[in-house]
Amino acid sequence: MRKNSTGSRRRRGYALLDVVLAVALFGITVTGLITVMQRINETSSQFSRDRLIQDRLATLLAQTKDLSPSAMTTEVYDSDLDINFRTYAESYEVENGEGAALTDLYLLTAEAAYRDDWGDQIEKAVLIIHQPER
Repeated sequence: MRKNSTGSRRRRGYALLDVVLAVALFGITVTGLITVMQRINETSSQFSRDRLIQDRLATLLAQTKDLSPSAMTTEVYDSDLDINFRTYAESYEVENGEGAALTDLYLLTAEAAYRDDWGDQIEKAVLIIHQPER
């Protein structure tokens, strides 16, 4: 009879060990999933910010391209994003293929300067425009 009670205790001991291992495995899995979800959230936030910067640069180019070349130099600080946006125009010379230069062409550039985890960053969008000086 003692033999059965000892076997029963061993089985209960193994059942307890199974429960402890299952809880530990569950904890490790949940910790891993939380870590992955946090990284996904950080990446998603960074992509959203990058898309917002790109949209703002495109908007600046669209707003500035109709101004006279001397008025195309602007600078705006966005305190919500902590980004400095600026636009400027440079004379752009292109040969027409027959040796003559095309005139009144400008290289309009919009820049976003900001700081992130990797240091100072500058993103640019460039547009070639024809704009006679007024």
